[in-house]
Amino acid sequence: MESEGINLIKMEPSRKKPKEGDVFVIQPEKGLYYLGRVIRTNISSKDPFVNGSSLIYIYDNSVKSLEIPSSLANRELLIPPQIVNNLGWVRGYFKTIGNLPVLQEDLLEDYGFWDVITQRYVDEEGKVIAKQPKVIGSYALGSYGSVSYKVSQVLRTKKSLN
Repeated sequence: MESEGINLIKMEPSRKKPKEGDVFVIQPEKGLYYLGRVIRTNISSKDPFVNGSSLIYIYDNSVKSLEIPSSLANRELLIPPQIVNNLGWVRGYFKTIGNLPVLQEDLLEDYGFWDVITQRYVDEEGKVIAKQPKVIGSYALGSYGSVSYKVSQVLRTKKSLN
């Protein structure tokens, strides 16, 4: 991984475990936030690294204030869904700003993960899915560092296109 690029700015650490529906922010640049959401917690998986982790979305729209929108349905994602541990919150790189119950309309319909070990597409529990999904993440446990790296790659690409 490259060390150059955008790194998430540390905010306030939290001792609270994330809950489904928690809306949080990440801050790749001072005063610039991207909304995220905890879609699922306590994932049940045969993979001991993934078991007990959370599925999150990071949305592709920056905000300047820490206000929760009325809805997050039908928003594009900045990066594919991520399976993460709680360190983003514990270390202060993910800051929860509220909670919106996760509704069916909030969920991506066609996503999955590429499992490099089995060389198959799987869901967040590691169960094989029949076809290649439209949105593909990596089937691995991530944290604030992997989210920072992926966000950095996308934002660097966006900046170079402008």
